[in-house]
Amino acid sequence: MPLPHERLNAAMNERRLRLRMNWREVATAAGVSYEALRAIRRGDYRPTELTARGLDEALQWTPGSTLSILGGGDPVPIEEAPSATTEVSTSDLPPLQQELELAQRLLAATVREMKLSPEEADEVWRRVRLEIEATHRSHESDSDRNGQNRNAI
Repeated sequence: MPLPHERLNAAMNERRLRLRMNWREVATAAGVSYEALRAIRRGDYRPTELTARGLDEALQWTPGSTLSILGGGDPVPIEEAPSATTEVSTSDLPPLQQELELAQRLLAATVREMKLSPEEADEVWRRVRLEIEATHRSHESDSDRNGQNRNAI
């Protein structure tokens, strides 16, 4: 039975060949260095959530496919996803999740552009996520106080 990283390497290899990409192109599209991608393929480095998302995008898999493979599942190519013909909408998500989703998309593009290492990307995402969550907590407590003030009048 293959190890998780061996399954991931095999699935990534099959997909990159189907997409007619070389490993350097996959790394660039995923926003990681070629060396980091090689370490992931060898099992020396487990991809973080942000790196896994970049791999999903580069290999045109639905979000979560990379982590699914590592957990024993299979990737879902975008063209095979049930909603492949429609744009994924975040409008049904709660405001905090909408903002986190948007920030993650923007950050993925920024990480690729700036060629940040996976560790740098994880640290940036951690800070952005904490700031967004703190802002939402602050707004919620302000709303609660305003509601209490109105009820007191």
